[in-house]
Amino acid sequence: MKKMVNLFMYLLVVCILGSCQTSDWNKRENIAKGEEGFITDLDDKRILVKGTYYKVTADTYIQDQQGKHLDFSELEVGMKVKPWHRGGVTKSFPGKAKAELLLVLTDEQSLAEQRAVSSALEYVSEAESQRFIVLGITHLPSEHVYTIEMMNRSNMDSSFVVTVEDITDEILYVK
Repeated sequence: MKKMVNLFMYLLVVCILGSCQTSDWNKRENIAKGEEGFITDLDDKRILVKGTYYKVTADTYIQDQQGKHLDFSELEVGMKVKPWHRGGVTKSFPGKAKAELLLVLTDEQSLAEQRAVSSALEYVSEAESQRFIVLGITHLPSEHVYTIEMMNRSNMDSSFVVTVEDITDEILYVK
């Protein structure tokens, strides 16, 4: 019986000490990497990347690949980003998450893709209220084109492909 009481006391102390972790430790545990993609909407301190809106708060850190701090006002539709978020992503579509870090990709390939995506978004947008999602991008250097698979957020039943010339960013074909 004495061993049982000692075991109970030991477990109680372990539980009490375990619950005394700082909230910073818990916050670090909940950070997850989102899907790399292109910003296709910027509004009200939110960015849409693929199928998730990331809420940008005063705690969100935004930087480029060289480590330069960026402000929300410097973000542009078409930029390629790697998002990290705190906690989970809601199951709604589009999903919602709180951005912890936004890494803006500024290497040569990402900037070329940004120009192509920006041209494609500008070309397919018929109204200011339209929102698109870039599902994927493929560069075909032998043909000098990017093929960009996109989807209109209001019509999730089908996607379409925009073909963009890789030097002039001219739209060649929409299918």
